[in-house]
Amino acid sequence: MATLQTLKTFINHRLAVAVEEISGLLETTITNYEEEISRQRKLLEDERSEFLINKADMQQAMRFRVIIDHDIKKITFQNGLPSSVEDFIKVLKQAFSITTEIGLQYKDADFDDFFTLTSTRDLKDKDTLKVVHVPPGIIITTAPQERKPETSDVSSVDDMLSVDSQDALLLSPPATDRQNLWPAVFPIPTFSYNTEMALRQGNEKFLKDGIPLTTPRDKSDILERLAEAMFSYTAYPNDHQRTAVAQALIEKHPCLREPGSYNGCYGWQQSLKYKCANYRSKLKAHGNPELLINSLKHKQEGDRKPNKNLKKPRKSEVNYLPPHPAGETDDSLENLRLGLIAASKTKDNGPMINDMMWRTYSFRRREVVCQALQVSDLKERWPVLFDPVQINEEFRRCTTIPLESTFISQLDSYTPKFLKLFNSKGGAAGLRMRNVLIDLIKDPHASVVKKRDVTLRCLIEYLGETVQELVSDYFRTDEDKVHQDLQTQSMRIYVCQQPDAVGIIINGTPVLTGLDSMSRACCLLLGLTYALNLDYPPKLAKTFEVFQRLFVGLDMMQPKPTSKYISLKNKLLT
Repeated sequence: MATLQTLKTFINHRLAVAVEEISGLLETTITNYEEEISRQRKLLEDERSEFLINKADMQQAMRFRVIIDHDIKKITFQNGLPSSVEDFIKVLKQAFSITTEIGLQYKDADFDDFFTLTSTRDLKDKDTLKVVHVPPGIIITTAPQERKPETSDVSSVDDMLSVDSQDALLLSPPATDRQNLWPAVFPIPTFSYNTEMALRQGNEKFLKDGIPLTTPRDKSDILERLAEAMFSYTAYPNDHQRTAVAQALIEKHPCLREPGSYNGCYGWQQSLKYKCANYRSKLKAHGNPELLINSLKHKQEGDRKPNKNLKKPRKSEVNYLPPHPAGETDDSLENLRLGLIAASKTKDNGPMINDMMWRTYSFRRREVVCQALQVSDLKERWPVLFDPVQINEEFRRCTTIPLESTFISQLDSYTPKFLKLFNSKGGAAGLRMRNVLIDLIKDPHASVVKKRDVTLRCLIEYLGETVQELVSDYFRTDEDKVHQDLQTQSMRIYVCQQPDAVGIIINGTPVLTGLDSMSRACCLLLGLTYALNLDYPPKLAKTFEVFQRLFVGLDMMQPKPTSKYISLKNKLLT
């Protein structure tokens, strides 16, 4: 009994100790839990307060000054800014009807210069924004398919912002116009059902046994669809483009690869050459103006040879000579031209003028390409065309590329490397460039416009050409006297100082006056060569090659780039 009593006492003691330990642990756990609850509650209250403060800040109306090409617009965000730059860009694209890919820059007050926008938190009320169109790559002459503005990702845009502008917004081109440049990777179209089935079986057999489809029964259908797809980009594809299509074809359908061919598709290249010619013949019979102009009966008597004086895109024009819009005739478009002249004499009708210029584009191109009217005659018949706004728009109609924003943004991006190249250049050319660069050395805080002008002057010398062939400088000379002095020049930019004046002369006719800089004059002169279908001056061929290939990214494949341009591009890319 004593032993049992001792055991009972020991057990009760241990149980009491265990209860005290458990109670202590439970009390500690509850205390820690309550402290954690209090801490989390405090954090939530702090976050909620911060969120309410940020929300109040974001919902405050913010106004911005937006520079789009040559236009200045105003936009107001009533309920705060989007959280990301991507959403911010989508809102701007929808608000201003911009259909191309763009980036944004904001003007920093500390540096008084534009910087790339990486976060909407960098923006303040009444900031200045600049829309920068994303230029095509400088390696190839292609541009990606344009994306249509997406509205599903940005809810209630109308509630978020308001737009104040009397400037013209970009209008949609007529359905007859081509919309895109030649693509980087040619999209092989879908063929007929029978052809697709045969190709599917052929591809499976090729991947399994390595046996190509040497005698495709549906070759005619394949070539016909390819020719149609190629015509949607250009009426006269060159050798490089036909090769690109043939290679894209055998990559998508490896069973069509030709055994024994040095590249696996040489036969397809030759077949496409003849098929495209046959396809053009069919469309010519339907009166396609881009093809009809080269028919023998429409040529002059001394030029009635198939390959003589062939009129076709030579500077990567997309809409070189489009047909009239549906329902329009020469008479109706002539009446529209007269209405356009009347509309140009009144103010605040930019959208109407843009619409009329779009509708008369085909009519105007026939006068420019087919009739080759003199610049003075074109200026009389189409005075609106010689406005900087419409030069930009005409370049877009012709090439689908925005002119000034692309040209200037590319020039600015390469300016630091250009200046480094110019400073390291030796010889007589280097001495001439250093005489121009002295302006920047004397003024370390020179404006961006001044840097652009100096860069372009040095670029001409660097390419082995002469600035005086493009630019005529005057000092204390009346502008009328300058016009008289340049009456014999075929293409010239004049820059006057005291009084300041910048303008462009083409075939002795002043076509643009009142420009603010030489760099903008160079840009608009390039646009005029497309709008008026002009050849580049032979003594400035390399300069205009850089303008076309490097600054606006057009026509990188044909004709072959000059060695001077290739050397310059390689130095810029290293």
